[in-house]
Amino acid sequence: MKRFHIGTPRRSSGVVLLGLVLLLVSACGPTHLDPRWSSIMSMDGGDSVLLAFGDRLSLIDTDDGTPVELVDAEGDVRLDDQGNPRVWEVINTTGGQTRFYAAPVILDENTLLAASYDMRLLEVDFPVARVDGASAALGQNIVASPLVDGDFIYVGLSDRDLVALNADDMTEAWRVPTGHGVWAEPTIVEDTLYFTSMDHFLYAVDKTSGEEIWRTNLQGASTARPVYEDGYLYVGSFAKKVHKIDAESGEIVAEFPTSEWVWNAPALVDGTLYVGDLSGMVYAVNADDMTADWQTKAATRAIAPTPLVTENVVVVGSRDQNVYWLNRDSGEVVNQKAVAGEVLANLLLVEPSEQSDVQESLVIVSTSAPQELLVAFTLERGQRVWAYGR
Repeated sequence: MKRFHIGTPRRSSGVVLLGLVLLLVSACGPTHLDPRWSSIMSMDGGDSVLLAFGDRLSLIDTDDGTPVELVDAEGDVRLDDQGNPRVWEVINTTGGQTRFYAAPVILDENTLLAASYDMRLLEVDFPVARVDGASAALGQNIVASPLVDGDFIYVGLSDRDLVALNADDMTEAWRVPTGHGVWAEPTIVEDTLYFTSMDHFLYAVDKTSGEEIWRTNLQGASTARPVYEDGYLYVGSFAKKVHKIDAESGEIVAEFPTSEWVWNAPALVDGTLYVGDLSGMVYAVNADDMTADWQTKAATRAIAPTPLVTENVVVVGSRDQNVYWLNRDSGEVVNQKAVAGEVLANLLLVEPSEQSDVQESLVIVSTSAPQELLVAFTLERGQRVWAYGR
């Protein structure tokens, strides 16, 4: 079992996207979606995975799938009141509708900022696995990860509006009114903040003042973070389309039709958009002219997460309780592995590194089944390496 040393600086390899919001949506389409989902992020250079699910955050060793132990400055394992080793776990016991649907973000060297469904942002002291404080009540539920940038923390609210909080004291600096909820993390490009809303609009606002620059009607609600490259934004929507939008003007310059809703952001790799939809289709779309290089009916139920794209394969998870490996060039399904629950969260790739004990590239999958919240497969062979459950 890996041990986490209190006071030892951590090195994060980044946050794996964005919390997945699968709530019941009324009058927006044909599919009722289970509100139980998780989110995962890589920590310590891939040495561990932080799992956000239900009422708690858990740190799991990527080498063997065991909880990471807490160790004090002298290297001794910290014990609880019964003399058992303590593990890195944050359980929010403050009551209310405390649920973690989105991965935390890094606030500073030793602090995570976790969005709880019960209208609060929680400051988590990472070295000691403890909630140190919470922002003032925001008045609405939160289902997506906040975005920290400079002096501001940007938070989408589930009913309506995006708010910018002052990073120093978490007081509200300004807000952008929207007709419905903001269920995806924003994207910042230079001085502009872009975000989608369930009111069908993609917004561009000044990241410092919140002043609106433009808004564009996507013809359907969107729960996807905009993806930016070379002057264009790419975003999926419930209009059964992936839109290509001029980032300066907001003009929709091209669209790619899909069979069903697109729930999450596309993966944009080497000029190709890899997209899953809620019918189980996977698409490889040329980002230049928005035409399909290939399209494959991979799953029997919804593919909600962003596809995981590697050198040779595209890996997707589905509500049909399977993980699929597709040939990146042709879209052919080359491997399929069953898991215990629906796959709603984005997948995570952990590569061997100096920080990690992992010897072979792993695909980390999170499911909705408590007995199998995390499963690690080898990237190349799809061999199951370990599973973690509660």
